Amino acid sequence: MAEALYRKWRPKTFDEVVGQEHVTTTLKNQIATGRIGHAYLFVGSRGCGKTTSARIFAKEVNIAGLDPDSPRAKQIAEAIAEGRALDVIEIDAASHTGVDDIREIRERVGFQPGELRYKVYIIDEVHMLSTAAFNALLKTLEEPPPHVIFILATTDPQKIPATVLSRCQRFNFRRVPIDKIVARLRQLCEAEGIEADDHALRLIARHAAGSLRDAVSLLDQLASSSSMRISAADVREALGATDAATVRALVEGLIARDPGAGFDAIQSALDQGADARQIARQMVEHLRALIQLKVSRAPQQAPAPMDGIDGWSEAERVELAAQAEKLSVAQLKRAVRAFSEAINEMRNATDAQLPLEMAYLDCVVEPEGMSATPSPQPRVAQASRAVPQVPTGPGPAPAATQPAPGATPAPTAPAGELTYEVLKAQWQQFIREVNAVNKPAAALLRSCDPYAVTGGVVHLHAHHDIPLIRLQEPKNKTSVIATLNRMFNGQFDIRISLQQRQVDLDAEEDPVLKAAKRMGGMVRR
Repeated sequence: MAEALYRKWRPKTFDEVVGQEHVTTTLKNQIATGRIGHAYLFVGSRGCGKTTSARIFAKEVNIAGLDPDSPRAKQIAEAIAEGRALDVIEIDAASHTGVDDIREIRERVGFQPGELRYKVYIIDEVHMLSTAAFNALLKTLEEPPPHVIFILATTDPQKIPATVLSRCQRFNFRRVPIDKIVARLRQLCEAEGIEADDHALRLIARHAAGSLRDAVSLLDQLASSSSMRISAADVREALGATDAATVRALVEGLIARDPGAGFDAIQSALDQGADARQIARQMVEHLRALIQLKVSRAPQQAPAPMDGIDGWSEAERVELAAQAEKLSVAQLKRAVRAFSEAINEMRNATDAQLPLEMAYLDCVVEPEGMSATPSPQPRVAQASRAVPQVPTGPGPAPAATQPAPGATPAPTAPAGELTYEVLKAQWQQFIREVNAVNKPAAALLRSCDPYAVTGGVVHLHAHHDIPLIRLQEPKNKTSVIATLNRMFNGQFDIRISLQQRQVDLDAEEDPVLKAAKRMGGMVRR
């Protein structure tokens, strides 16, 4: 059976470990000076070299003082590398979480090593141990026999008790930079006879997100499926990613506030086999680079410097600079959050395309209150009728004075002014505008009627408790107020009270009552 590339090319010395020089240098100095600790904690994301460094450390401490080319040193190195050394014990804490497994370790640490100088225990994913197991390990971890070394590895140090952390020397492994991943992949391609262009390797490195093991595994997969010739198109096809043109079209759509352009780009990419989740991840990566560029460059600098943006070619950096000039930090921050939330929603969504499109729409249809240009202060006209005290709790409200029979509502009003007649005339259009940005809020507004406008406050009558309560929720209320401000060019607020209709309620027509009836509710008349 063919050996996987990440196993075949696993580093055998500290000098071969990529991107962790701050760790390997310290460990080499400790071995050279004999200042070897009894417990170490290796912390870092997956695939960054924690377990590999632990094995190398176990080998180096046991061959220290020997000639590396001597048969004895080679025998020890091969046994540890192949997992045959009885004195180097690797334990997967994810499957050995109980206190009984730790008690077994405590019973065995007292025995001298069988063939090596040190007995080394490597406990991977140590944060998976139970609380009782951690407590059982404490005393042994604090004062182990002089021939025992513990190396704990974890991706989640927050779950490790402070009593364990204080007994270990902690080493933080960083994510491997994209340029170093590309250089390592190039070495493997030359050694394995794989043909791959730089763009393809850079795409692999970006997708790996700092994990060299993930990058090498993907390279192995692509080399097998493409007859040892890898192109950028092969990488995109394997990942379900889209090309740079789609991402560019989406960003240009954000700049132009053009919903149609983004929807067309998304549909076209999905029709060509792209994955909606991967498109969202690419957008987050691209927008993050724009934010880095926007906040790291001083205003007086020209747009050319790109320090701090890793993994982008010079042509891509020039394009990023042009896009960053057209977007504000607030817009970019909002877009990153929208697409990040879409990625989370896609995990449970049956149709991953919808969260992606809604995230793009959230970025394009921006509420007026969040725009960079402040809206003019409204000059709200006096209400055309007296407004009685409006109760805020359940119960009937005082009846409002209805407009005179035959009165014609005014269809429009000057900018910044809003009257009851204008709002009443455009009520259905207003609901449609809200529906474009918040469908649940629009459904709730269909169970409300405008009641009065006074002092910049729009008063609404809710026909049931459900819209009265739900429209007070921050998300729904914000959408309604933002649409009011945008549609009538002012700064308004809303007040909602309960006022049932004078006519019998028709559960077959009212959307809220229909929804309540579907869920088993009863309508009280």
